[in-house]
Amino acid sequence: MESLKNMEVIQKALKYLEEDDERTLKELLEMCQIPAPSHMEKEKAEYVMNKMNEIGLDDVHMDAVGNVFGTIKGNGDGPRLMLAAHTDTVFPLDTDLTVKKEGNRYFCPGINDDTRAIAEILSIARAMKALDIHGNGDIVFCANVCEEGLGDLKGVKYIFENPNDYDGFISIDNVAPGGIVYRATGSNRYLVTFQGLGGHSFGDFGIPNPIHAMGRAISIIADFQVKKQPKTTFNVGVINGGTSVNSISGECSMLVDLRSDSPEELERLTQELFRAVETAVCQENARWERSEKVTATFTEKGRRPGGEQPKDCLIVRAAWDAALAVGLTPEYRPESSTDANIPISLGIPAISVGRGGDGGGTHTLHEWFEPNEAYKAPQKTLLLILALSGYGEFRKYRLP
Repeated sequence: MESLKNMEVIQKALKYLEEDDERTLKELLEMCQIPAPSHMEKEKAEYVMNKMNEIGLDDVHMDAVGNVFGTIKGNGDGPRLMLAAHTDTVFPLDTDLTVKKEGNRYFCPGINDDTRAIAEILSIARAMKALDIHGNGDIVFCANVCEEGLGDLKGVKYIFENPNDYDGFISIDNVAPGGIVYRATGSNRYLVTFQGLGGHSFGDFGIPNPIHAMGRAISIIADFQVKKQPKTTFNVGVINGGTSVNSISGECSMLVDLRSDSPEELERLTQELFRAVETAVCQENARWERSEKVTATFTEKGRRPGGEQPKDCLIVRAAWDAALAVGLTPEYRPESSTDANIPISLGIPAISVGRGGDGGGTHTLHEWFEPNEAYKAPQKTLLLILALSGYGEFRKYRLP
């Protein structure tokens, strides 16, 4: 990686990225003020598409679900790579996105996750075009939709459900600049809806109550026993229902998130959830012994496949060495659920790597970014994609 880094044109590109840091910050601050909840990213996607056209990328376009692409073509003698960052954030449309600055720190919901990463892929593309740098294979820059929450990786799922010839995938989506996520945590998400007759809390007292049934289910779920390794988790994240304090609700619901690094444990936990809800409904109905009954239905709201690849596989080694080459501290990050889940589950080499600078408060209204040597992360990512592409005669890390 040092020999790649020390090539004259690559040195110029690394310098370009350092000098481009101010413009990268400016674009970050512009983009983080554009509302982009999952499924509603069009305005931010159009911003990115305009920037890709300004840079001069080839085949700039938006697909049917809102993913934006731009390509730097290779010489046809190397792997086809995708470098991606997601346009969506977890915040609703009416969130105040005014940027506030305190010292060298900028505050804005979504400023890090993952808007900073989009700014970085634009900077990397700009550096490559400015210095006429090409990989041996095509490098496709992608700003994809629906990574967060109930977006359920819709953007990347759409890419890989359709015919494609990608040989490797890198997502920038990690708070640690030298971070590497190489395993994919699987998740199943369900909306569980409880329904009953409903009525007056006094006059109709004694009919089964959907909210009480849901409460029984939550109590059972709270006592689930799960493994620490492979890490397995459960959470009731949102509950809805009821009309007034003196009404027996006719309907209520809960959103449940189940995750595991093991597909087998995830399936076991999913079946346990089904049994817990069935038990809760039976208990509520038996409590009152009325002809009116509570029922429960499941609606799948998300399914993210898991997967793994060896820690010493080529794409992970390349990411580690690229971080070292630019003076970052590489680190293996805990398994998580990112856009890389989809290619990993399909056996395509894929990782999620870190954004630049310092940041915190992710997924809160107090999310912040501090541009301390932020240019080092795009420098690392540039080395990584060129190494995987097999830049020039450099072949050590090139993907098949």
